[in-house]
Amino acid sequence: MPRPDTRSWGWQGICLIAITYVYFLIFAQFAFLKRLAILGIADQHLKAVMAAMAVGGILLSLLAPRVKIFPSPQLRLRIALAACGIAAVCSLLPLGLITAIAVSLLIGCGLGLLTVTLVTWLRLWLGYSNPLLKVGLGTGVGYLFCNFPPFFMASLKVQALIAAALCFAGLFITLKPVTPSSEAASAKRAVPISFISVLICFTALVWLDSAAFFIIQNTPELKAGTWEGTAHLWFNGLVHLAAALASAWWLRRRGLSFVLSIAFVALAIACLLLLDPNRSLLASAFYPAGVSLYSVALVAYPSLLAPAASPEERGRQAGWIYAIAGWFGSAMGIGMGQNLGHVPPAFVLLAGIAILLPVIMKLFRYRKRELAVVAVVLAAGLCIDRATISAHPQLSAKERGRKVYIAEGCINCHSQYVRPNSADVPMWGPVQ
Repeated sequence: MPRPDTRSWGWQGICLIAITYVYFLIFAQFAFLKRLAILGIADQHLKAVMAAMAVGGILLSLLAPRVKIFPSPQLRLRIALAACGIAAVCSLLPLGLITAIAVSLLIGCGLGLLTVTLVTWLRLWLGYSNPLLKVGLGTGVGYLFCNFPPFFMASLKVQALIAAALCFAGLFITLKPVTPSSEAASAKRAVPISFISVLICFTALVWLDSAAFFIIQNTPELKAGTWEGTAHLWFNGLVHLAAALASAWWLRRRGLSFVLSIAFVALAIACLLLLDPNRSLLASAFYPAGVSLYSVALVAYPSLLAPAASPEERGRQAGWIYAIAGWFGSAMGIGMGQNLGHVPPAFVLLAGIAILLPVIMKLFRYRKRELAVVAVVLAAGLCIDRATISAHPQLSAKERGRKVYIAEGCINCHSQYVRPNSADVPMWGPVQ
């Protein structure tokens, strides 16, 4: 049976992938948190609100492939996009704790349904021709737009409204009729790895990514060297785009194991370099590259790389990956950043063992030269780590707090002494 004309196919999938990344990265991780801060929701209340988002995301990720209500993937995607857009608009309302939890739950539910439905039925919107390249392009464009300076530095209201507008635009994109495409595999997988190994690898990578991102955004010295300023933002966006396209090419040529290994090496080097603020500029090259490398694989795996034959099996695998790796791994990474302020080298080593061990076992049997390259890269990473630790020993919590106090200019309001000829004198007494 001849294939239908597919020359116009693919743009829908590219747009939907980009919209999903922009909504999650800019709104769910930035604008919504800024809004909660303005509303005075902090500490334990903030944890409750963000926990509601994680619960919604995990719940819908696991339930979406199993519940038979609204079986049409197009309809499910429209419901998910509508829920995400409505949540973004509602976040701008004067919320209390209960309503903030409800909005957060809606964000998580919308994202859980959106991501699992999209990646399960990815071929429906990508078509036959070069689907991996289109995944890479959609991912790269999404990250590039997130780092577009006017958008990244816009007010939370503008970010929330643009995120909502993109979701409603995505809803109309799905109204264009599509024809189901072939289920044939599109990537060469000379050495496939088990689903459990894939799940562990993605969880470790998301954990590293989330921890590094939180540390960068909450450490003034690191943020100044990696994310602040127009030049840094453009550089990050272009590195994301280039790495996403490279990931698509490598997935087709070398397979999933190779891409996950390279992504880990990039993220591991970034995490080790972030131990020294003086090396943050170098870390800013490795971090976005590692993120985009694994992000393309994360989107492409269920439909384009996994051996799963039926949509039901693809959906269940996608649900587990996004529930465990996406939501649980992200929460654990943020918790590591909050509690430790850095990614311990021991954890980087443990993640490396989890990610590279299946690859090394395969390479030991089939490709000894690649095994030697991996060993050299790991040895180089360990040398960088040891040099960093010896030159810059880890600071205590008290010392880190003092550095933040100085960097943020807290002395302007919290000088810890009575300032002469000021309002401090009638309140606290004369200078002593």
